Amino acid sequence: MNRNLVRTGMFAPLAALGSWGCGEAAAGAEEAHDPNEGGGSFTRLSVGIELFVEYPHQIAGVTSEEPWEIHLTSLEDWEPVEGAEVTVSMIGPGGALREVIAEDETGGIYEIVPTLPAAGTWQAEFRLAVDGRGYTIPAGPFEVFESEENVEAGLSAAGTIVLSKEEQWSFPFAVAVAEEREIPASIPAAGELVAPPGGLVQVSAPVAGLVQVDGPALGPGDFVRTGQTLALIAPISLDNSYARTRADVVAAEREAERAERLFEAGAIPARRLEEARRDLNVAEAAFEAIGGRRGSAGDSIGDGDLDSDLYRLRSPINGVIAARDVALGQQVDVGEHAFTIVNSATLWFVARVPARHAAETNRIRGAWFTVEGDESRAYTASRVLSVGSLIDPRSRTLPVRFAVPNPDGTLKVGMLAEGRILLGERTPGVAVPASAIQDENGLSVIYVKVTGNSFERRVIDAGASDGSWTHVSSGVDLGEEVVTTGAYQVSLASLGTGAPSDGHGH
Repeated sequence: MNRNLVRTGMFAPLAALGSWGCGEAAAGAEEAHDPNEGGGSFTRLSVGIELFVEYPHQIAGVTSEEPWEIHLTSLEDWEPVEGAEVTVSMIGPGGALREVIAEDETGGIYEIVPTLPAAGTWQAEFRLAVDGRGYTIPAGPFEVFESEENVEAGLSAAGTIVLSKEEQWSFPFAVAVAEEREIPASIPAAGELVAPPGGLVQVSAPVAGLVQVDGPALGPGDFVRTGQTLALIAPISLDNSYARTRADVVAAEREAERAERLFEAGAIPARRLEEARRDLNVAEAAFEAIGGRRGSAGDSIGDGDLDSDLYRLRSPINGVIAARDVALGQQVDVGEHAFTIVNSATLWFVARVPARHAAETNRIRGAWFTVEGDESRAYTASRVLSVGSLIDPRSRTLPVRFAVPNPDGTLKVGMLAEGRILLGERTPGVAVPASAIQDENGLSVIYVKVTGNSFERRVIDAGASDGSWTHVSSGVDLGEEVVTTGAYQVSLASLGTGAPSDGHGH
């Protein structure tokens, strides 16, 4: 387990609890009581650690039958904190003090069985030593009763969802604090990822012939550079073939050289020299049209490094081969598709803005989106390339293009995307991480952590969002903790279909 528990300022939005105690200030939480036993629980947040305690009812001078269970959780990875030294000091009426050393019963769960001498209101102070770092966390108050007949049962909140610490530790789980954030207004937009001009090329055979290779055969997934040979084609057609066109260039070059010599000797007029040069230009243009290169009669025209009439099919860009549609020895015709090459270092997010929002596109300042199959990760696009000037009459949308850096190649050409376009200036408000908001039958729902093992399901009014944080106008207060990872398991617990517990009333 990662025990780097110090995260300075992580819980600054939470109000500190209590005016007593010393050491590291603990952050607050709610109290909860079991209506059947008269015991209860409390939760405290220190720097990097959550302390959650469940305790049975206490009778003055009587050792409780059930232990106090102290759960320590790392707020960095929501894993149990094992191997800690836990000392509990209890201060009661008249300054009565009891100090108890907790025992590590199970990984992350520590137990004490105190005997408290006097009835009344008590406070507890938890001193922790974790990997050489000390924590002092005050908690309470809790009640010690005179006798069993005096035990008072607390009230539990209706609709509370209970999910034990052991269950929380068994799957990915995380919470975050609702905080004040400035987020710009936004409008919804769906679209797709496309390659920019020159980012996707189709390489076709400019001549008819048989496919050959020069070195290892290249296929999908292979990276190629501009000018790199993809395959060789041995021309087999007599008409308009690579060899015939190349021969025409050689003949035209020789005729142009002969005309220059004759013109210098005064044997032919300037008109004949101009005609020879024009014929050479026409032959070279025809050769270039099928992928050849200009050269002299003494060079290997078209390839520069071949002494035959094999045509070298080259990559026009740096990129990755996305498709290869020709096989070794296959006969291809002129114009037949051979390779698809993609350079996805930068893609375009083409967002389709509903026509009703078209008038607002002059205020665009960026966008964020998620792609199909990975709705948990939001991508941002801050550079606007163009805003369309024509609304599609069928979809009633306006295209807006954004440049999206894609250095790791995670995004793929053709992916469908859905997100929001950010408009105007930022406005403040209470916000929660976008990952905390769940869509349940068309309702926006969040799960708020009330205590260490209890939660509330709340329907919210979600507002502006920048992809990472979303304004919430109702349903959650500043400083409350919301579940960002594991909300589905909390939802199952509300239905009574969560993971089985260990028998304790956690």
